[in-house]
Amino acid sequence: MISLRSLPVILTGAFLIGAGCCLFFYLVFRNGQIPPQARLFDFWIPLVILFFMLVLIRARKEEPVFHFWEGLMAGNLMLWLGGLFSGLFIFLLTQVSPGFFDNFISSSVRYLVESDRYAAPAMKVKDLGAQVARLKEMKPEAIIWDEFIKKVYYSFLLVPFVSVILRRK
Repeated sequence: MISLRSLPVILTGAFLIGAGCCLFFYLVFRNGQIPPQARLFDFWIPLVILFFMLVLIRARKEEPVFHFWEGLMAGNLMLWLGGLFSGLFIFLLTQVSPGFFDNFISSSVRYLVESDRYAAPAMKVKDLGAQVARLKEMKPEAIIWDEFIKKVYYSFLLVPFVSVILRRK
């Protein structure tokens, strides 16, 4: 069972994940339009931080065992809070410098329209105009939920993978 002694390590990991993913988002979109799929490369940040924080939690345990479930609980909490922190940090950064978020929105619109233009008829986007309008109306606070959901999805793959590697019986 994960003890309360691990909570500061989990919160530190979540903070580092949030700050790292926010910085990645900012650096990717600050200079102009880039395909929004580039955001998917930020899974390396939670993976590396998760691995090292779980190693730290495992090393601080008094018992010689570290169960899969302990890694799963600590890792999920770390990634979910990291997603929340990431979204909050991006939102706060848009209050100071909104240009990178505007680049993200314009990139999303541009690449959605371009991909639909060259897509096969069966792969065309339904209601393209409505989706473009929804993207253009997207407010910075929507990124909080978006980042949280993205990190929850990451947790389904990354946390069990790392927990299996680090378990010790």
